[in-house]
Amino acid sequence: MEQSNALKQQSHWLLPWQWLVPLFCLCCAAIITEYQARQLVEQRQNQALQQLVGLSGQLRSFVESELNTSLYMSLGLASHIRASDGKLAEKEMLFLLHSLLEQGKHIRNIGLAPDNVLTLIYPVQGNERALGLNYQNVAQQWPDIKQLIDDKEPRLVGPVALIQGGDGYVYRLPLFLNDGRYWGIISTVLDLTAFNQMLLQQANSYQVQVGIREKGAGSGQTLFGYSHLFNEEALILDLNIKGADWQIAVRFMEEATGWGLWQWRLAGASLSVVFCLMLAWLLYSYRRSALFADALQDNEIYSRRIMDSVLDVIVTTDPDGTIERVNSAVSTVFGYLPAQLAGRPFSILLASGQADVLATVDPGDGTAIELLGARHTGEVFAMDLSRNSTEHQGQVRHVWLIRDISERKKVEQLKNDFVSTVSHELRTPLTAISGALGLAVGGALGELNDKQQHMLMLAQQNSQRLGKLINDLLDIEKLAVNKMQFKLRLWPLAELLRQAIDLNQPLALQRQVTLELSSAEQDDLWVEVDEVRVQQVMANLLANAIRHSPVGASVQVTMELYAKTVRVSVIDQGQGVSDSFEPRLFEKFSQADSSDRRQVAGTGLGLAICKDLIKAMRGEIGYQRSVTGGACFYFRLPLATELSLE
Repeated sequence: MEQSNALKQQSHWLLPWQWLVPLFCLCCAAIITEYQARQLVEQRQNQALQQLVGLSGQLRSFVESELNTSLYMSLGLASHIRASDGKLAEKEMLFLLHSLLEQGKHIRNIGLAPDNVLTLIYPVQGNERALGLNYQNVAQQWPDIKQLIDDKEPRLVGPVALIQGGDGYVYRLPLFLNDGRYWGIISTVLDLTAFNQMLLQQANSYQVQVGIREKGAGSGQTLFGYSHLFNEEALILDLNIKGADWQIAVRFMEEATGWGLWQWRLAGASLSVVFCLMLAWLLYSYRRSALFADALQDNEIYSRRIMDSVLDVIVTTDPDGTIERVNSAVSTVFGYLPAQLAGRPFSILLASGQADVLATVDPGDGTAIELLGARHTGEVFAMDLSRNSTEHQGQVRHVWLIRDISERKKVEQLKNDFVSTVSHELRTPLTAISGALGLAVGGALGELNDKQQHMLMLAQQNSQRLGKLINDLLDIEKLAVNKMQFKLRLWPLAELLRQAIDLNQPLALQRQVTLELSSAEQDDLWVEVDEVRVQQVMANLLANAIRHSPVGASVQVTMELYAKTVRVSVIDQGQGVSDSFEPRLFEKFSQADSSDRRQVAGTGLGLAICKDLIKAMRGEIGYQRSVTGGACFYFRLPLATELSLE
């Protein structure tokens, strides 16, 4: 309370100065704004120039790549002709020209002119008028062709009016053989219509204007785009194209827009005013901090009382497992005072070896796991442990909820002992009863009339049903205490499935249901399992499928390979499992219809036993609705390794 009064007095002392501080900040902000505005304008201009340089380089690379790829085809053809000393059969030459035309995206046709006479054009269709053309007779083109022959350098010229019609760019390559003799001209006609469209799309995507011209004087011919770019402040780069001396000019479509100095000044002034108002509000709010501090202290006391009223132990730790806070329930459950545990490791509440078990599991999201705890006296007891994570002051904190379940465990043990004792005590007389009924039905007591035979058969069936219930109860009890023994051996899975189908054929015939085995894999899939327990699982799944299938239906048993596991599915044509019952499908004593008028008999233990048996053999079991609408129960088993097979 004294601290709150001191804060209030300090707030009153600051009141006369609360406007001087914002005014001083306003002057500083004006100076900083002026400096920053100039820096930002200059920086924006530099960034725009850097961006334009980068985009220009990309466009130049695109142009050079697109054109040089086609031109290098002609150079490759010249090398091939030179290697054959200018002697190539027409068939071979047509094959080469066909290949080059397919690879060159912008090549319209390729012509060969030995001794300056155009004797071969590919493709010839549409170019018939150019066949037999002697370049020396073309007065407009011969001077340029004569010059490139003298210079022994290829040249890309255009656009040129073609003899065969239309315009195009012509790449003329004078060919000299290895001995220096002049062979003739290789003419590659380029149709740059598609190239121009691609370049225009590329430029539009970059939001720039592009122009291409022949390098030279300012009056050089513009080949593509905007000619005025070469007279403005555009970025001009030389193009490295074989046989051509071209330039590319690039400029943004619109100048980069941004704030000027006066706009930055206005923004700075506005921000400064807002900042001053916020600072004034902050100084005013500082006076009220004492009241908020008292309220926070009251909330802390209230939260502590709520935590202390919880019967379960609540422990807060840091990420390293150091205890920060506990509620008073720790005294009742563990025998420690809350002050004794502050700063101690969380493992002090766990029995020996349980910290290693906790490290291998993740009890996050409030999911409870069962561990052994240790009281202050050293007594070990069973407890449920769950953890949630939260943040405090920017750091992760773990909140542990501990519940003492030792009394519940005692009750469960008494229940299991009772079920085990009753099951064993019922099994012996029931075996004698079933045996006697079997003898009576078999005729050991003499001939029976139909009514007597029917009543004895009913008694035998119900005794067998009761025997199965007792066996299920014993299996559940053994699995619960890990006393069931498994004789794991290597078995071919397909053989086990065939045996399961054969063993359950009588029940299927009785219900007029067909059992079918379909396998997309070979019969050489081996698994390491207990053959008896696999047959028990299959018997449960097949019996359920048969009982829930209509008369005349079929039950499919499939086997599919998934990576290092194999999946076995039992698919029926019944009505499937309802969505509401599906979460409780593998729980003990769970039945979709638990009324005494249900049409399908059962104890509700079969699937729970199957789940524990498959889990004990390192597998998993599940359910999904089949594509036909029926039920599809499946389980996965790991394949036997090659080492196990050896």
